[in-house]
Amino acid sequence: MAVFALTDSQFTLNTIDLSSYVTNIELTYEFDAVETTAMGATGHTNIKSLQNISCTVELNNDLAVGKVFDTVFAAVGSGTNTYIVKSLSTGSPNPVLTVSNAFCASAPIVSGTVGDLSKMSITLTGGTLVKT
Repeated sequence: MAVFALTDSQFTLNTIDLSSYVTNIELTYEFDAVETTAMGATGHTNIKSLQNISCTVELNNDLAVGKVFDTVFAAVGSGTNTYIVKSLSTGSPNPVLTVSNAFCASAPIVSGTVGDLSKMSITLTGGTLVKT
């Protein structure tokens, strides 16, 4: 198994490539566990239930038309967001993770203190993940 330093993740939100603004990204893929333990069992047993996806992205803010601010502002409150996360590294395997119908509940439109770099952190939840 090859290990690597994460230096080149690509993040696209609703067809807008925001990769050059990303400073941190975390995509969590999990399933809810439903307990199926019955009498006589000596330990807990579970089955998988609903898929649960969450993606948190920290971005340097950009107020230019069609950049970070506009793209995130349009995504807030929508449950039809599509985003793509992938590494730009060459080689195999190099999976492309596409999540469709994700919900963005909120975004800090203005955040920071005097002299700080303007940043924005968003979390997209739910949707359907496809790995290609």
